[in-house]
Amino acid sequence: MNADELRHALRDVRDGMSNDHATRLHRAVSWLQCAEQYAEADEDMALIALWISFNSCYAVNDGATDHTFGRDFREFAAKLVRLDEDERIYNCLWFNFSNFIRLLIDNQWVFEPFWRSLRDGNDEWQALFEDDKKKAHRALADNDVPRLLTIIMHRLYTLRNQVVHGGATWQSSANRDQVRDGKRLMLELMPIIIELMFDEREDWGRIHYPYVKSV
Repeated sequence: MNADELRHALRDVRDGMSNDHATRLHRAVSWLQCAEQYAEADEDMALIALWISFNSCYAVNDGATDHTFGRDFREFAAKLVRLDEDERIYNCLWFNFSNFIRLLIDNQWVFEPFWRSLRDGNDEWQALFEDDKKKAHRALADNDVPRLLTIIMHRLYTLRNQVVHGGATWQSSANRDQVRDGKRLMLELMPIIIELMFDEREDWGRIHYPYVKSV
């Protein structure tokens, strides 16, 4: 589904949803629509919009002050996979984007410990990188969708940070392949995630910023 189709589908099911969850998905669809509009004209802006859509889906207000992206997302990924009876996420990763994923796994430039070691002047990232690659290839071999999805999104999160935090030049050729292919992957993945989240058998948590009517 594209954003317009998801918006119409959401209208049909939102009456049975909690207010928090309906708001979450409405926001996610709106930012997916933004990403679709920018998809060809401006890949950097499309990637940013896709991450806002993604954050709308998975970020929760649980009272914690210290969140680790990988830990939080593993739980979220497991919920998605439990609901994904048609294995749409699996098909997306293993069949549609397998080449990109293998390149992403072997790419140190989207591995956050590499940049940390560069700042600290050490080479500690290398052992971590090799271990992370082994985990990713094991997940590929074992069809472990939650683990592979977590590793992929962690790599794309590093790419997102480079763009959002001013660590990359707009439309730079330096990271163009990662931005272009990361955008393509998220454009296919986000509609799947949003549609799976129409199902509230899983507890998706409270949103950080609920809609509050002005007085």
